[in-house]
Amino acid sequence: MPELNGNNIKYGRLICLGLGITLGSQLTELARNQLVAADIVFFHSNTHYLAKFLQQINANLVDLQQFYQDGQPRSLSYQAMIDAVINAVQAGKNVVWACYGHPGVASWPPHETIRQLKILGYSAKMEAGIAADACLYADLGIDPIAEGCQQFEASQFLFYQRTLDVSGYVILWQVAIAGDFSLCNLNANSHYIAVLAQHLQRWYPAEHQVILYEAADLPIWQHRAETLPLSQLVQAKLNQITTLVIPPLQKKQINIQMLDLLGVPSEHALRQQ
Repeated sequence: MPELNGNNIKYGRLICLGLGITLGSQLTELARNQLVAADIVFFHSNTHYLAKFLQQINANLVDLQQFYQDGQPRSLSYQAMIDAVINAVQAGKNVVWACYGHPGVASWPPHETIRQLKILGYSAKMEAGIAADACLYADLGIDPIAEGCQQFEASQFLFYQRTLDVSGYVILWQVAIAGDFSLCNLNANSHYIAVLAQHLQRWYPAEHQVILYEAADLPIWQHRAETLPLSQLVQAKLNQITTLVIPPLQKKQINIQMLDLLGVPSEHALRQQ
């Protein structure tokens, strides 16, 4: 459908949608229908299974993996992806950008592409998908509301002054590239990982048990949930999709003053723990 913009008619539109984490089983019916209807589908070949899967739904595919170059900052790769998608929309195409997991989580290019297209007067929107955190909660049996949960991208956790609440869960995403400021590296740097582990010991003892988590890409695979002491993090195998999960160190502490202010008996609050 054309997008009206004043007296101009803009043909071409973009939908950024999520494929989920586990291939096939987490694709929504809405997302599948949008893939079928697209003139062109952009995607990232994070596994060699993905192209074959999408080919069965829509044969008009463009793999954005081609824009990644060894040693090139990811910012340049991202800009090339954005330009390719925008050019397709400006050519009047009904474009779908199919993203791993959720299109808006840990993925700046879809957000930026939508922003730029809207400024240009085109229809552009995002559809939600199942992200890695949803898989993590299910696989590890964690309710993020019950104990509370803080989440940080691992490098941002190091670069900025963050304070951790050790009575809740802490999740660090993209832990393998923690500390990389170049946006070029995709592999773990042992020095950076050692710095991260040492930094975390401001809040946790070295023997505190942490979890290395990886969701399953295929329904026939098992997720990874490797438990180890924090002090052994630097020796662990860290992949691009590895997430560091830090369980609570201590129980939640009752805020007596707040309970008095709210008129809530402390006995009632203790029962909610």
